[in-house]
Amino acid sequence: MTRRLFAALLCALALLTPSVVMAEEAGAKPAGGSGKGVVAIQGGDLYTITDGVIRGGTLLIEAGKITALGTGLSVPEGAEVIDARGKVVMPGLVAARLSGLIRGDTKKIADALGPYGSTITFALASGVTAGYVQAGGPGDQPFGGTNAVVKLTEGDLEGMLLREPVDVNLRYSNGDPRSKALLRQQLRAAKEYLRKKAQFDQDKAAGKKVDPPAMPPGGETLTKLLTGELPARVSAEYSNDILSVLQLVDDFGIRLILEGPIEGWTIPEAIGRRKVDVIMTPRTQAERDRYISAPTGSSNEQAAILSRAGVRLAIIPPSTGFGLWGGFGEDLFTLPLEAAHAVGGGLPEDRALEAITINSAQILGVGDRLGSLQVGKDADIIVMDGHPLDYRTFVELTLVNGKVLYDKSKSRLFSHIRDKGDLPEAEPAGQ
Repeated sequence: MTRRLFAALLCALALLTPSVVMAEEAGAKPAGGSGKGVVAIQGGDLYTITDGVIRGGTLLIEAGKITALGTGLSVPEGAEVIDARGKVVMPGLVAARLSGLIRGDTKKIADALGPYGSTITFALASGVTAGYVQAGGPGDQPFGGTNAVVKLTEGDLEGMLLREPVDVNLRYSNGDPRSKALLRQQLRAAKEYLRKKAQFDQDKAAGKKVDPPAMPPGGETLTKLLTGELPARVSAEYSNDILSVLQLVDDFGIRLILEGPIEGWTIPEAIGRRKVDVIMTPRTQAERDRYISAPTGSSNEQAAILSRAGVRLAIIPPSTGFGLWGGFGEDLFTLPLEAAHAVGGGLPEDRALEAITINSAQILGVGDRLGSLQVGKDADIIVMDGHPLDYRTFVELTLVNGKVLYDKSKSRLFSHIRDKGDLPEAEPAGQ
């Protein structure tokens, strides 16, 4: 896509900036008690994700949490009101992988976080309020690195880290038989350690004097897989590698996150019956192998096929950073467009929205706090000027913990695009 066309698409947006006023000025019916510290988002269509759409609803926030939502709600006198009439209100987007926030290698992400930087600024302008970050990785070893879920709390380090670690990154591929064999060996040793540890605990409780078993290499991490404390995250593209990875579930009973499958659509039942979560990019393309009679290559229907098989999906774009080179729909700047690609392949719209909100949050182990509009959840919310899956839609407001951290009308990002009248006239054909 050319820079000129990209600029034209941006200029085509009609953006009516939501106003922040007191409840009396908005004509809201005051409720009893003081509304100091209360934020009300009023009049928008609330895309709850888990409980349908509430048309023309009101959402109340206090102390960074959602306290009420629905229609006909009274707004406390003195509350700060965001007028969202004609807008879409939905939970902040959760990126199942986010690049650019952690630089270099670190053994602990909590020690490397900073609440400032272009990645955070771009994320908030794009509606992304939380994401999965990784430092290091397996490399030549069967597993390694660390990872975390972070909130994009610009300007506030407190509360930025939600969870560390989230999962265990494994290197497991038919193309690397050495690492594959070593991992299985280490898992067997960790499993034997757990058996001996259970016997040791039983003997100790019975008053016997016994020595504790020795922890095997990698055991501190791998026992967390075997006990279900953490899932494994493995990248596998083609069906033979995917099936090989699924064997880990059968042999060791681990929870599995499968990232980047291309041929998952050819074996959906095998993935679904093992309760494997999938992180995928719908637009990924690979030609079929003409020398194999079985189905191969990519399919734009993969997301729909896997969803029908009961697979919980998270969707990410081809690039998990924020690019400024003029591309459109290729990175996290336009994460909903990747979900729209899945809709083009047959995935229902509600499932596509789940794949960039609640599903991502649940796969990352923070679904109790993020990913949907529900009472008690964190008030990480975005206000948009149109349907979330429409390429012409932009974010107008982004709230994290109930605080407005991005206001398009005041930001240097996209604030110059104000009305459809800004769209330049079409050029004559052939010029």
